[in-house]
Amino acid sequence: MENKTESLTALVSCFARAYHASNSSQPIFNDVIASYLLKEEEKQLIASNWANAIAFFDPGKSETLKTFAEKLQWVMNNQTIPQLVSRARYAEDGLKSAIARGVSQYVILGAGYDTFAYRQKNLPEDFIIYEVDHPATQAFKINRLQEMGIEIPANVKFVPVDFKHDSLRNELKKSGYDEQKYSYFSLLGVVMYLDKGDFFNLLSTIAEMSVNGSSFVFDYLDDMAFSDHVASKKLIQMRQITAQTGEPMVTGFDPFELDRELQDCNMLVYENLSPVNIEELYFEGREDGLHAFDHFHFAHLVVHK
Repeated sequence: MENKTESLTALVSCFARAYHASNSSQPIFNDVIASYLLKEEEKQLIASNWANAIAFFDPGKSETLKTFAEKLQWVMNNQTIPQLVSRARYAEDGLKSAIARGVSQYVILGAGYDTFAYRQKNLPEDFIIYEVDHPATQAFKINRLQEMGIEIPANVKFVPVDFKHDSLRNELKKSGYDEQKYSYFSLLGVVMYLDKGDFFNLLSTIAEMSVNGSSFVFDYLDDMAFSDHVASKKLIQMRQITAQTGEPMVTGFDPFELDRELQDCNMLVYENLSPVNIEELYFEGREDGLHAFDHFHFAHLVVHK
């Protein structure tokens, strides 16, 4: 992936988390650091682009909502925020439980502008966080952290990996990753853009370098998301947008077949949440109009070899 594309994706996701933390009285995921990673001109540009996008998502709303703030809020709450904040919450809730079980290594794949490392509290002394990303994207983030005066904790290791040319296993080991310790991996907002074969190879690699009981958490699309006659309007629009940016969504799974599809990867499905499960877990009873996205699922796999 190109640096510009990666950086833009990271910035937009960061903006959405920051917007939710600042504008929700009951944030699902309270990312108090995200706003500090963005420059004011970036916030204004992203906000303007999203507010203007309402004409694409819902022309009717574009006419009835008059103010910039109303349009931005509608787009953020209906098209962006719910999936971003719920998947981040799911990953970090799982991490807390994993730490209680003795996990001492957290590997964030495609880390982007993830801020867990800069919000961490009360972690075990030997706990290490590995942020894995494309070298150009990672350099961009490190530079931004320094620009904004955000201290990089001593237990954070940056692992630049170009998956086209580099070995994830080798690069992690160079950074001190211990294959004999329990680990927790997360990969958010990425699987739907990967070919299935590449995803299965990644899972097999992680299983090879992790002890039994280590975890891998990710979000994915179900296979119905790719059938226009049954997919939701929102999902069809998302596919159109990502295709136009040169990064089409290409992969979905049958949730009921996930166990079988992963049988050669040395992974077992520990948890597999549907949109209904996600709605009940994070959105039930809310009065701000936020809801789980159709077709998106969260899964927690456990290494078993």
